[in-house]
Amino acid sequence: MSTHLLNPEKPDGAKPNWAAIEGIWDTSDGQPVYLGGGANVRAIGEVFPIGLAISDTTLDSGECEVRVRFSAAFDGPEQAAGIVLGYRSRERRYVFARLGAAHSSYSIGEYTNGSWMPLVTAGQRQNLKHDRDYLLHLRLKGQELIMHVDGVPVAQCLLSQPLEGRQVGLIAAGDHKITFSDFEVSKAKPKAFVVMQFAEPYDTFYREVIQKQAEDAGFEVFRIDEKAGPGVMLQDIQGEIEQSAVVIAEITPANPNVFYEVGYAHALSKPTILLAKRGSELPFDIRSFRVVFYNDTIGGKAEVEQNLHNHLMAVAGR
Repeated sequence: MSTHLLNPEKPDGAKPNWAAIEGIWDTSDGQPVYLGGGANVRAIGEVFPIGLAISDTTLDSGECEVRVRFSAAFDGPEQAAGIVLGYRSRERRYVFARLGAAHSSYSIGEYTNGSWMPLVTAGQRQNLKHDRDYLLHLRLKGQELIMHVDGVPVAQCLLSQPLEGRQVGLIAAGDHKITFSDFEVSKAKPKAFVVMQFAEPYDTFYREVIQKQAEDAGFEVFRIDEKAGPGVMLQDIQGEIEQSAVVIAEITPANPNVFYEVGYAHALSKPTILLAKRGSELPFDIRSFRVVFYNDTIGGKAEVEQNLHNHLMAVAGR
């Protein structure tokens, strides 16, 4: 795993801009330092100050990392530090991965309805040391979030729903100084996972319409029959849906496998684009969803291309 990522949003060597949302921060040299002084919050039965600084960097698929150094030992009051993903505003949901939070060494959690809730924890916070650097690295694929510390995978979480926002930030807790450095982000193309019956004429429809429009909209396009190597098909499909930014489903034939995959995507609140030939008899449970209907004609091809492109751009822009 690389420990030095390139930020494609800025020229080489350029540092992100920061805005302090909660707590007192020194960002004068582009390397944020949390100095405490945040508003007190209650979490996991304790009350402590919280700090939040948001950057002008965005991420919806890819990796980010930062080096963290604590100035105080872990035998005292609560202190923690980490990365925020999916920030949109102080009132909206976002997720974070932290060192030292929730009485643990490592944790992934989410902010929602005014509360900071741990989702996954690992290790005891007493194992952390002050006055040394920890490299915190996050990998986000769709709703799958993996946390590494010093190159070691320590926590993994499947988010219950997609992130609302895209801004990346830093989060801290406590009244002691915490230094962040070498903050970097590397974007990857979001994935569009396609579910459909594997037969003609749908294979041609996939190649000539779905694949082209999704790639033009900036997505990496994938269908499960394109996956190589051993594995359990159902687990592979679930994993691909979890790691995708959008699911595109051609639902003209009443294919049970396709409807199962659509149902799993809906259970994850995954953006899902449904396609069907005009005149198709759809199951009752599907009729309430917006469906892109198309005619199997030359003129119909141009129409469905435009409609699919518009839907994909809406997903990409969120």
